[in-house]
Amino acid sequence: MTTVAEPTPTELSQAAPTWPLLLPEQPRRYGPKSRRLLARLVVAVAVLQLAGAWMVFGTSSAAWRAAGTSLVFPGAGFLYTASPVLFAVTLVSLVVALVLWWGASAHLAIPLVWAASAVVPAALANGPRLWVAHGATWNWSIGAAYLMAVVFVGTALVRTERAFRAKRASIAELNDYLRTATLERHPKVRRDADAMDIELYRWCLSFANQPADGLDGLDWGEQFHGGTQLRYQLNTVAWAMSLYAANFVPNAPAQAEAALARVVLKHTDLRVWRYWRTLNLLGNFDANPDPIRRDNIMFSAFFGDVLNIYEAATGSTRFDQPGSLPFVWKDGRTFAYDHHSIIAAVETNFQRSSLGFFPCEPGWSFTVCNVMGAQSLFGHDRLHGTHTWDGVKPTWVRTLENEYLTPDGSYAHIKSNLVGLAWDTGEVPGGHYLAAGSHRFADILPLHALRGALLERRRAAPKMKALAASVRDGRLDMELPETLERNRTIRSALSAWNQVIGGARLVGEGTLATAALDASARQCATGQRWPERPLASGMQGFGGHMIVRWSAPMSAAELNVRGYVAPVGPVLAEAPWDSLLVVEARCDSEGALVLRVEPMSGDVVNAALQFISLTPGATYQLEGQLEADGQSQRFVAGSDGTGSVHVSIDAPVRMKLYEVAS
Repeated sequence: MTTVAEPTPTELSQAAPTWPLLLPEQPRRYGPKSRRLLARLVVAVAVLQLAGAWMVFGTSSAAWRAAGTSLVFPGAGFLYTASPVLFAVTLVSLVVALVLWWGASAHLAIPLVWAASAVVPAALANGPRLWVAHGATWNWSIGAAYLMAVVFVGTALVRTERAFRAKRASIAELNDYLRTATLERHPKVRRDADAMDIELYRWCLSFANQPADGLDGLDWGEQFHGGTQLRYQLNTVAWAMSLYAANFVPNAPAQAEAALARVVLKHTDLRVWRYWRTLNLLGNFDANPDPIRRDNIMFSAFFGDVLNIYEAATGSTRFDQPGSLPFVWKDGRTFAYDHHSIIAAVETNFQRSSLGFFPCEPGWSFTVCNVMGAQSLFGHDRLHGTHTWDGVKPTWVRTLENEYLTPDGSYAHIKSNLVGLAWDTGEVPGGHYLAAGSHRFADILPLHALRGALLERRRAAPKMKALAASVRDGRLDMELPETLERNRTIRSALSAWNQVIGGARLVGEGTLATAALDASARQCATGQRWPERPLASGMQGFGGHMIVRWSAPMSAAELNVRGYVAPVGPVLAEAPWDSLLVVEARCDSEGALVLRVEPMSGDVVNAALQFISLTPGATYQLEGQLEADGQSQRFVAGSDGTGSVHVSIDAPVRMKLYEVAS
């Protein structure tokens, strides 16, 4: 194995305030934009309460009093009209409306239920009743309505204030820690691909090389929130394959690039993005199905980051070509995009957002999605010499720090662009995280990344140290419990193993990380191949595991910072890619090309291997493969720096191509 020094954050990017990046000593509960939105909400509710009070106390009409009681607390007018069942129905309807507001951007759902709960009891005020006399009213319900309103609002305020004060109380201790803590530079190990790496990569290539409209191998389900979104599954496959291309086969990019391009194009499959028409219609009252033009950062920004990492790993600019990414709607309308125009759309959405972040679903802005948006701008700049991120960054950082930062250094997962509220949606433990995005700030804000990593390490170090003590002779003999993945239909231990591997790397427990990779394969291996999975897991854990496995020596963030760098030394340019699996292709410290190949399906492969980037006229030797078809494994490079050999491969083989001294 070869060790590579881990770059420091300042080596990743030169943008930096002064370190240590401390937490604000006197944090505000809400940022200025959130306060304005909340003030607007409070005024609207206050107007309703005043109207309700006038209806209840300023009139003697049963209908007006029923309506006013419901304005005090939704549905309480049904209690006034002695209809408790309808009151219960209203409460259930409010819960459904809340889910629709959050899950489908139906922003009018709660106001409509509230309005209906005022109008309907008013209409029934003088009508017949069940179980009680005609036109009966329960006057006690007026006091109950005010009591329920006070309890509801008071509970929300107390819980919010308690959480805020608890986090604020930790600031001094956390800042003392940040002033003295250091994040050690742990060398990253360049691993050789093991048996599980090979099976996972074979799965990726098989998935990519199915027919263009094939999505076999993914989890299927609803496309809004349930963990079965096809877009995110394709994202993880593309990121993982890009990391494999950059870290394991940089000197044989053709096979990986062709497969990756097919995965990229699968993002344009209508089944992947048609969900947006529904969200856009419900949330924005806009019937345009174009998935890039407006909002929908959960698609455009993630896809932009996929394109960045694909290009940085392979050097291919095929998706920079105008119209290379067509999105075709059911009626034939085509929304033609490319790498540049997708990034331009992300930039435009940032610039026109009053909050500073722009929405995933209409009206809802997620931190993680907006970090992905920043990553997409940053990576595109690195690849193409533009300065888009520089223009967006000042406003973006103010929004992150003023609107989303919580006192303990974590960030709120989600915030409403309409009312400024943020809460725990259940997607992220506690509703907050210390770092976000697939690159965890390491490219866009390196010192924020360092602060987040230090705070995370503070939490994780004791657990990882204790677990490292269980490693014996490089082996971790344990199994982790299976838990439900986010799609709520599949139980797997793989996601827990991903956390152990990532945590071990975070605290510098390299031996534990390697042992956990082995242990996860032993516990979760299925022995199956595509369309089944080599590891027992849903795509959430499966895709994440490939990314965790293949993030060394270079992570996605480091790849985004580096951009594309052409491989040094000989490159395998042509081979029978459909039948030959290239497992490893990279140059060693002496400049020799190390190749590991095997048949894709087990059949004997008679292959012509063509190499480029050779020294013209130099003699090269290919070791590790016997003569085939009477061809010598020694050849002279042509004047154009190319050369080829013929080999017969019926099993995994390791070869080495090097220049022979004259």
